[in-house]
Amino acid sequence: MKKVVSPCFCKVYTRNGNEATARAFCEIQFENGRLSITGVIGPMPSGNCRGGAGQCVDEIREGRPCDEWTQEMLDKFCSIWDEWHLNDMRPYCKHQKELGWDKLAVTPVTLYHYRLNSKTLRRQESMKKSSWNMLCDGMTAALSDDQIEVAKLPYSITLPHEISGDAALYYEPQKSLYPGMTGATETKTLGWLHPDEHPDGILGKPCPVCGYQYGHAWQTEEVPQEVIDWLFNLPESPVVPAWV
Repeated sequence: MKKVVSPCFCKVYTRNGNEATARAFCEIQFENGRLSITGVIGPMPSGNCRGGAGQCVDEIREGRPCDEWTQEMLDKFCSIWDEWHLNDMRPYCKHQKELGWDKLAVTPVTLYHYRLNSKTLRRQESMKKSSWNMLCDGMTAALSDDQIEVAKLPYSITLPHEISGDAALYYEPQKSLYPGMTGATETKTLGWLHPDEHPDGILGKPCPVCGYQYGHAWQTEEVPQEVIDWLFNLPESPVVPAWV
């Protein structure tokens, strides 16, 4: 099934920077249990458009309802778009959704990046040179327990919390050396973090009911029939778009 609707007019800008409006169009497709919704704002015969295209649900949500559409219809349409678009690409199983993992997955958390401070780096280098010289002189290079602990420290570490305890003696916040490089902190969502990266991370975490590992494969979540019926009972677009 396929349907083209025109739910609203959206704000766009001309080449001169002036504000204008353009009609938005959305194509709804439902085939083999898969729902797909795409949009375009102000499509032109050239193939360009005056606004966004594709997954432009946020722009369309801010639009002004037109023709037979009401604000309530527009809000519901965008909510369905958010929730059910590409329902065959779910990273969770039905049990994980019942447990709220779909909401947990988008929860942002902060990661803290640290690297060895200059004092510790100098100490490691000094131990390397001392051990090498001893070996070259035919001696056994022996390190104390404390020296072994320092020698084994990794250059950088990432923690789900700020550093504390003895580790704070050896590490300092990582600095961003060039644009795009991760600095001292980084924000990620729990759906993109393994449990060994963050205690609340769910990527690869098994379902307590069926054992499916979150994010291991795409799962299909059946779209409720009432949602499909509502979408395909929406008024057809009164205007034929250049493309959608």
